[in-house]
Amino acid sequence: MVYFLLVISFIINGIIIFALFTLFTRVKRTEEIELRQKEVAREIEDLFSSYLLEIKEENKRLETNLRRPDHTAFKRENRELKKESYLPPEPNLETNQYEPSSHSRVINLYKEGESPGNIAKLLNIGKTETELIIKFHQKK
Repeated sequence: MVYFLLVISFIINGIIIFALFTLFTRVKRTEEIELRQKEVAREIEDLFSSYLLEIKEENKRLETNLRRPDHTAFKRENRELKKESYLPPEPNLETNQYEPSSHSRVINLYKEGESPGNIAKLLNIGKTETELIIKFHQKK
Protein backbone atom coordinates (compact mmCIF):
# COMPACT_ATOMS: atom_id res chain seq x y z
CA MET A 1 0.00 0.00 0.00
CA VAL A 2 2.90 2.33 0.78
CA TYR A 3 4.38 1.67 -2.65
CA PHE A 4 1.06 2.49 -4.27
CA LEU A 5 0.89 5.84 -2.42
CA LEU A 6 4.50 6.63 -3.37
CA VAL A 7 3.77 5.97 -7.08
CA ILE A 8 0.67 8.18 -6.97
CA SER A 9 2.68 10.88 -5.18
CA PHE A 10 5.39 10.75 -7.89
CA ILE A 11 2.74 10.96 -10.63
CA ILE A 12 1.07 13.96 -8.99
CA ASN A 13 4.45 15.64 -8.49
CA GLY A 14 5.30 15.01 -12.16
CA ILE A 15 1.99 16.53 -13.31
CA ILE A 16 2.56 19.58 -11.08
CA ILE A 17 6.11 20.04 -12.40
CA PHE A 18 4.86 19.76 -16.01
CA ALA A 19 2.07 22.31 -15.32
CA LEU A 20 4.57 24.69 -13.71
CA PHE A 21 6.90 24.35 -16.71
CA THR A 22 4.12 25.11 -19.21
CA LEU A 23 2.98 28.11 -17.15
CA PHE A 24 6.56 29.37 -16.98
CA THR A 25 6.98 29.13 -20.78
CA ARG A 26 3.69 30.92 -21.40
CA VAL A 27 4.60 33.74 -19.01
CA LYS A 28 7.99 34.02 -20.69
CA ARG A 29 6.34 34.26 -24.14
CA THR A 30 3.97 37.01 -23.01
CA GLU A 31 6.88 38.95 -21.52
CA GLU A 32 8.76 38.66 -24.83
CA ILE A 33 5.70 39.87 -26.73
CA GLU A 34 5.36 42.84 -24.38
CA LEU A 35 9.02 43.72 -24.91
CA ARG A 36 8.59 43.55 -28.70
CA GLN A 37 5.50 45.76 -28.51
CA LYS A 38 7.39 48.30 -26.41
CA GLU A 39 10.24 48.28 -28.96
CA VAL A 40 7.83 48.79 -31.85
CA ALA A 41 6.10 51.60 -29.97
CA ARG A 42 9.47 53.25 -29.31
CA GLU A 43 10.47 52.93 -32.98
CA ILE A 44 7.17 54.43 -34.13
CA GLU A 45 7.55 57.28 -31.65
CA ASP A 46 11.08 57.95 -32.87
CA LEU A 47 9.90 57.88 -36.48
CA PHE A 48 7.10 60.35 -35.77
CA SER A 49 9.42 62.66 -33.89
CA SER A 50 11.91 62.63 -36.77
CA TYR A 51 9.12 63.38 -39.25
CA LEU A 52 7.94 66.19 -37.02
CA LEU A 53 11.44 67.67 -36.85
CA GLU A 54 11.76 67.48 -40.64
CA ILE A 55 8.43 69.24 -41.08
CA LYS A 56 9.46 71.96 -38.61
CA GLU A 57 12.73 72.49 -40.48
CA GLU A 58 10.90 72.72 -43.80
CA ASN A 59 8.48 75.25 -42.32
CA LYS A 60 11.36 77.35 -41.02
CA ARG A 61 13.05 77.28 -44.42
CA LEU A 62 9.82 78.26 -46.13
CA GLU A 63 9.24 81.04 -43.63
CA THR A 64 12.72 82.47 -44.14
CA ASN A 65 12.35 82.25 -47.93
CA LEU A 66 9.03 84.05 -47.81
CA ARG A 67 10.31 86.79 -45.52
CA ARG A 68 13.30 87.63 -47.70
CA PRO A 69 12.81 90.92 -49.53
CA ASP A 70 14.50 89.57 -52.63
CA HIS A 71 12.04 86.71 -53.00
CA THR A 72 12.54 85.66 -56.63
CA ALA A 73 9.03 84.45 -57.37
CA PHE A 74 7.53 87.66 -56.02
CA LYS A 75 9.87 89.77 -58.15
CA ARG A 76 9.16 87.67 -61.23
CA GLU A 77 5.40 88.12 -60.81
CA ASN A 78 5.80 91.86 -60.36
CA ARG A 79 7.95 92.12 -63.50
CA GLU A 80 5.41 90.17 -65.53
CA LEU A 81 2.60 92.40 -64.29
CA LYS A 82 4.55 95.52 -65.24
CA LYS A 83 5.36 94.21 -68.71
CA GLU A 84 1.86 93.35 -69.80
CA SER A 85 -1.25 94.97 -68.47
CA TYR A 86 -4.33 92.83 -68.27
CA LEU A 87 -7.51 93.96 -69.97
CA PRO A 88 -10.71 92.04 -69.27
CA PRO A 89 -12.60 90.76 -72.31
CA GLU A 90 -15.31 92.98 -73.73
CA PRO A 91 -18.83 91.71 -73.16
CA ASN A 92 -20.59 90.38 -76.21
CA LEU A 93 -23.77 92.40 -76.57
CA GLU A 94 -25.44 89.89 -78.90
CA THR A 95 -25.46 87.02 -76.39
CA ASN A 96 -26.45 89.16 -73.42
CA GLN A 97 -29.70 87.30 -72.79
CA TYR A 98 -30.86 86.24 -69.36
CA GLU A 99 -31.25 82.51 -68.73
CA PRO A 100 -32.56 81.38 -65.35
CA SER A 101 -30.56 78.81 -63.44
CA SER A 102 -31.71 75.22 -63.14
CA HIS A 103 -32.62 75.85 -59.50
CA SER A 104 -34.93 78.72 -60.36
CA ARG A 105 -36.48 76.75 -63.24
CA VAL A 106 -37.19 73.87 -60.83
CA ILE A 107 -38.87 76.26 -58.35
CA ASN A 108 -40.93 77.97 -61.07
CA LEU A 109 -42.13 74.67 -62.54
CA TYR A 110 -43.01 73.41 -59.06
CA LYS A 111 -44.98 76.58 -58.36
CA GLU A 112 -46.86 76.00 -61.64
CA GLY A 113 -47.97 72.61 -60.29
CA GLU A 114 -45.55 70.18 -61.93
CA SER A 115 -44.49 67.08 -60.01
CA PRO A 116 -40.81 66.53 -59.14
CA GLY A 117 -40.67 63.57 -61.56
CA ASN A 118 -41.96 65.65 -64.48
CA ILE A 119 -39.62 68.51 -63.62
CA ALA A 120 -36.68 66.11 -63.63
CA LYS A 121 -37.66 64.81 -67.08
CA LEU A 122 -38.21 68.29 -68.51
CA LEU A 123 -34.90 69.70 -67.25
CA ASN A 124 -32.94 66.46 -67.71
CA ILE A 125 -31.76 66.32 -64.10
CA GLY A 126 -32.18 63.75 -61.34
CA LYS A 127 -35.45 63.33 -59.47
CA THR A 128 -33.76 63.40 -56.06
CA GLU A 129 -31.94 66.59 -57.05
CA THR A 130 -35.24 68.27 -57.89
CA GLU A 131 -36.78 67.06 -54.63
CA LEU A 132 -33.83 68.44 -52.67
CA ILE A 133 -34.05 71.81 -54.42
CA ILE A 134 -37.77 71.99 -53.62
CA LYS A 135 -37.20 71.00 -49.98
CA PHE A 136 -34.44 73.58 -49.52
CA HIS A 137 -36.60 76.29 -51.08
CA GLN A 138 -39.59 75.43 -48.88
CA LYS A 139 -37.47 75.78 -45.71
CA LYS A 140 -36.56 79.35 -46.64
